[in-house]
Amino acid sequence: MKKSSRARSTALFVRAVDRARVSDIEVDGQLIPGAVLREILDVQRIPDGTPFVTDGSGRFDTLRHVNAYLLDATRQRAYPMRNIRGNHAGALVGFLNFIRETSPDADLTDATTEHLNEYKKRRQVMLAGSSWNTEVSNIALFFAYARDKGWLNTDPVPRWGSRQRNTLKSSEKDTKRIRFLSEEQLAYFLDHGLRGDAVPNDRPEYPERDYTFGLTLASTGLRREEANFLLDLDVPTNLARGSHVFERVGKGNKPRDVHIIDCLADAIDHYRRGEREYLVERAQPTLRRHRRNGTLTIAEPVPTANGTALRIDGRTIRPERLPNELRRTAVWIRDDGLIDPLALFLVEGGRAPAIDRFNRLFTDANHRVASLGPHRYAPPAHLAVTPHILRHTFAVRTLATLMREGRDVNGDPYALIASPLLVVQGLLGHASLSTTHGYLYHAESYTDQVPGALRSGIINLVKGL
Repeated sequence: MKKSSRARSTALFVRAVDRARVSDIEVDGQLIPGAVLREILDVQRIPDGTPFVTDGSGRFDTLRHVNAYLLDATRQRAYPMRNIRGNHAGALVGFLNFIRETSPDADLTDATTEHLNEYKKRRQVMLAGSSWNTEVSNIALFFAYARDKGWLNTDPVPRWGSRQRNTLKSSEKDTKRIRFLSEEQLAYFLDHGLRGDAVPNDRPEYPERDYTFGLTLASTGLRREEANFLLDLDVPTNLARGSHVFERVGKGNKPRDVHIIDCLADAIDHYRRGEREYLVERAQPTLRRHRRNGTLTIAEPVPTANGTALRIDGRTIRPERLPNELRRTAVWIRDDGLIDPLALFLVEGGRAPAIDRFNRLFTDANHRVASLGPHRYAPPAHLAVTPHILRHTFAVRTLATLMREGRDVNGDPYALIASPLLVVQGLLGHASLSTTHGYLYHAESYTDQVPGALRSGIINLVKGL
């Protein structure tokens, strides 16, 4: 929140409130101490992390409406904070920068329908239809809010019909944009990318941990954050043939069943016995120091009729209801006296990784795959494999398998697999079936026979020349 001494710029930027970095600023020749600014933030109940918009010189006096909207959305917890900062604020700033190309002091309340139509033309050249629809939806939310607040007499978003359809939205279908890996590509990325096989000079520090994390994503459909904060007790040791099911509360506070198949459990056991045990032992001095300082949260496992619960600070909590911060930092004391973190996946110091840690690991994995050069089973060169692509891979493969199985039961309406979309919706934790429906096109066309058939056709074509 420091005011820049550079010449004023009309370009706008999204920043975030951070009390720890607030310093003295000069406004109209008057120095305002940082302590006074922090007091104002406290009095106005403005949380740290709240996004706000300024121009390149730090001024925001002409941006009161857009900033009031972002503040109210944060206070009301209308959306997750990261969405307000990244999606909503980003969309509004992009549109406002466009308006300010001709009106340097404009706020969003100065926008017109013509502005919106011209902005659509520019953005649709740069974005896919689905991405534009997300952006324009976020912009339209601001104008609906501004109209309700009385900032506007007329909503500039053009609408049509009894359902008030937003005509700025694209009708482009995006079902073909879901990216996923084939069986061979998945195995290649897990083995050579995440575990570093065949790249001896660039192996990750903990290859089995990284490999097991990727296998977990591709075998369960968990989101990156959900897998990152898995508990060690979520997956039993020495799982018998078959699968284990536990409950996980994920996005939108929505609980669902997570299935751990035996081959995944075997990989987790291998990681447990080797790298995880090594990390636990190395972390003991740090963990003991935190315990002496009283800064360590200790959980006590409590057997119940429905499995193991955890007692923390006198409260008994079901594992699936444990917040992520405790999943990352809490521990329990083993019978051998070692302090053992609750988290399954660990980094140095005995904690679960920060959320962006595995993003960096995936970036490194993509570089390893690229360093090996072209290979028939390597992921496409233009595709950067991410945790979410492994979730897509799980969804498409599982849906395709359930659909094939469903056809084999001759349409038995009482068979679980007679409604594969509903099953996969539950496994992924989607709030809406329409979200799961996006995988249907790929599941219908997904078959290991397609590449062979295409290859045979090309060979025949070449022979005929």
